[in-house]
Amino acid sequence: MNKKNENSVNIVTEEDGIPVLYPECVRGFGVRVVNPQNPKAPSKDLSANIVYIAPGGILEPHRHENEEVYIIVEGNGIGYFGLEQPVEISKDMFLHFPSNAIHGIKNTSGSMMKIVTVNSPPVGHIPEWKTNS
Repeated sequence: MNKKNENSVNIVTEEDGIPVLYPECVRGFGVRVVNPQNPKAPSKDLSANIVYIAPGGILEPHRHENEEVYIIVEGNGIGYFGLEQPVEISKDMFLHFPSNAIHGIKNTSGSMMKIVTVNSPPVGHIPEWKTNS
């Protein structure tokens, strides 16, 4: 589903996104939905992505200049934010990371964790996840 109206609004679904493997993610992957990398919704100043982390998987603590928001859509786990102790995180939480803030998440549940991420400006190009089929 990629619809445009006369005002060049991009209307896309997750299926229109580009799957990517994040280098800092073990047992997980991302989908770049609104992103300069996605020709169906090529953004300029922000990106909206979905990150999936399997049970026991981790998005290793990292930092970048881009400001970022995580919206926990499904699952729960612990967050590593450069604090003395990890922080419990769960569905419906919004996490805001200013520029260069340390952030990482581990899925401690028995089901897939789904996180919507929004970055401004967008994080750079990541190679598309391709399968052999």
